[in-house]
Amino acid sequence: MQCDICGTPLDRPGQGHFCRRGGTAPDESGGTFSLATRRVVRFGAIYAILVAVTNALAVAGVTAIRSGAATDPAAAGVLIGSAITGFVGLICIIGLLISIVVWIVSAHRLTAAGPGLIGYGGVLIWVVLSVLAYVVPPQVPSIGAAAATEASLRIAGLALLIAAVRLVRSRLRQATGRPDLAARPKLISSDDWDAGKWDPEVLRDIERRRSGNG
Repeated sequence: MQCDICGTPLDRPGQGHFCRRGGTAPDESGGTFSLATRRVVRFGAIYAILVAVTNALAVAGVTAIRSGAATDPAAAGVLIGSAITGFVGLICIIGLLISIVVWIVSAHRLTAAGPGLIGYGGVLIWVVLSVLAYVVPPQVPSIGAAAATEASLRIAGLALLIAAVRLVRSRLRQATGRPDLAARPKLISSDDWDAGKWDPEVLRDIERRRSGNG
């Protein structure tokens, strides 16, 4: 017994297997691209939140110390909170960098242009604003303004990166016509209920059982 479409040997009717004309395995580049896109968006969003929280804690701690209102437990709490957010932020930035690399490579596997001008532009702007977040704040006189400047540059860069990634996903989905480039594939789709798209052996087995019962 074998599949009528790809010729794969089957042990039983309806046996699961990769079934494509020509006998080739399904292209997984779309799934990899979608996963990388989601991870870039998630790591970027989490890191943006951490940047805002970290800068708020730093400003609150410095302000309390300068005013003399800070107590030892409060100062310790600020230091611990800053350390935790810094550690989580480091994990996010590493995950974001890895996800961006995978996203670019998988995009090139879908189309020759890859992410295109929008995608590379979004990554470049994020890198430039991240570098400026180190250069510009030390030149600002007040601590509050410096922290706000740093947070604004970092968050703006992440927001533009996320927007570019989402735009590239929409563009590639339209250019390739592949539904697997959507945000998250559904566990059950309408095709699962369409008997015309099932394995031919399954359909014949169903017809034989119906004929036997009739």
